[in-house]
Amino acid sequence: MNNDTSASSMNRGNSRMLRFVCVAVVVVLQAACASVGPRPAVPISEVVALSKTGAAPDQVISRMGRTIYAPRGSDFGKLAELGVQPPVLDFIQVRFVNDVELLTRNFVQGSSRGGCSDCFPQPLELSNLSTGGDGMSPDRPTGRRTGGGRPPGVPEWVPATTGTAMRNAPSLTVDEIARRAKAGEPVEELVAEINRSRLDGLIAQGLLSGQINFGTRSSVGLSGSRLATLSQQGVPDAVLDAIQAQFLAQFIETQRQRTVARPTS
Repeated sequence: MNNDTSASSMNRGNSRMLRFVCVAVVVVLQAACASVGPRPAVPISEVVALSKTGAAPDQVISRMGRTIYAPRGSDFGKLAELGVQPPVLDFIQVRFVNDVELLTRNFVQGSSRGGCSDCFPQPLELSNLSTGGDGMSPDRPTGRRTGGGRPPGVPEWVPATTGTAMRNAPSLTVDEIARRAKAGEPVEELVAEINRSRLDGLIAQGLLSGQINFGTRSSVGLSGSRLATLSQQGVPDAVLDAIQAQFLAQFIETQRQRTVARPTS
């Protein structure tokens, strides 16, 4: 009887120990999954606040973590007015363009990032900074297809284009756009022309060759600091937005064609 009692007690003890081990394993696995999962996006308001303290560009960039912002063309001028320095503006644009390239490649190859909103470029709404907001748009990216040739995760303000339309479009340079904007050409007319034109000299050769350096400050054809300078020179916001949108549409189409043409190993 004593032996049976001892055996029963030992079995109960072993069962409790097994349950404890199982619970511990589950907790460890959950913690591991949380640690490798995407971190919440860092609000652009924190980038602005740190910039206003006079922090070095590298400190500001470090504060962003892995967040990718999706700024319109006019956002760069607004960020510059708020104290964000040119190297930070350029970094924001490079990281955005690099991720657009990756999204395009995934789209062509049939890959997906799923529905993780923090994994995609984050749209901005800088107007809410003046009322205590965080500068982020309430319209979070979903990774769903939005039609046309726009890869999932790319903001819907980027137009979808076709290769034929791009090849047959008249050419236009950013310098010419800036000159005409400063000369007083009606904004609506200039925006309409940008939307139907091919922007010359903007697709960086490094990106075209496939040398994507995600998270670096490599050059892109249209830098954030250049857009900020155009804003400071008086180019209207609507024109800057059109330039950025058309540049990205052209970039996506070029990368799409390059990915399709690339031989598979």
